[in-house]
Amino acid sequence: MARHWKTLLKAAISLGLILFLLTRIDLAALGSVLAHANPWWVTATILLFALSILLRTLRWGVLVQARGMAVGFWSLARWYYIGAFFNTLLPTGFGGDVVKSVYLSKATDDAGGAVGTVVQDRLLGILVLLGIGALAAPFSRADIHPLVLLFILLAFFGGVAAFWLLRQRTLIRWLRGHVLRLLPGGLSQRLAAMQSLRSLYDALQDYDNSTLAQAVGMSLIFNASWILINITAGLAVGIQASLVDYLVFTPLVSLALLLPSIGGIGVRELSYVGLYTQVGAAPEQAIAMSLIIYLATVLTGLLGGLLLLL
Repeated sequence: MARHWKTLLKAAISLGLILFLLTRIDLAALGSVLAHANPWWVTATILLFALSILLRTLRWGVLVQARGMAVGFWSLARWYYIGAFFNTLLPTGFGGDVVKSVYLSKATDDAGGAVGTVVQDRLLGILVLLGIGALAAPFSRADIHPLVLLFILLAFFGGVAAFWLLRQRTLIRWLRGHVLRLLPGGLSQRLAAMQSLRSLYDALQDYDNSTLAQAVGMSLIFNASWILINITAGLAVGIQASLVDYLVFTPLVSLALLLPSIGGIGVRELSYVGLYTQVGAAPEQAIAMSLIIYLATVLTGLLGGLLLLL
């Protein structure tokens, strides 16, 4: 029952944001922007989005291989595309992560390790994107609220600190022992005996610096492609933003999409309007840009659905 209420809340948020935006824009102007969007840039956006899944797969593959899991690249890529399908279909941005974890777990018989590689993959991607935004934010011409910039910096450095803490095995073992002693005896014993939790922690912690450097490098390449996707979508509707603007805005939109909604609907559009109108774009252009990216998301998800059927 609680799950249904959460879904209804997300649907209400998406619907409310869309209705709010509809009262603030000219629908005829939006239709005109979409009708006159450059088809070549729209096509480039869709293709880049679909191909960016392969870059994500390379990053995930580095982590999977480091765990000694004998899974080929194309199997991982197929699961990533299928995950994109479920991200589009389900009212959560993490449904695809669950799907990938299940596929990898079945292939390797290591549930904790499978989940750990997916979590690590997601964590590295977010940290690198936040790092790009933190470095570019001081040079942006947009009037971004200081609290938003502070949040980016705190999120980045907090994430780095948490990542460092996670790799301190002695400290984690000490904390684990003290936390387990605070729990009721039966629950403490069950948690201590759960091999999947131990395997999950190993998958999060047990990577050498070379592996992490490779994964971070792949994150930089993927996030560069994600920024390029936003640039091509902006060019499709005539938005004249600078590279620095895209470097700052793309992480902010990605963070906003973590908020509760149905497939990011409403949150995505409001984020693009709130950010890109600060650098001269019309609200209709900003929404059209977000719709083009959503179109690329849906089409890539449908590709994953086709792979699921096959």
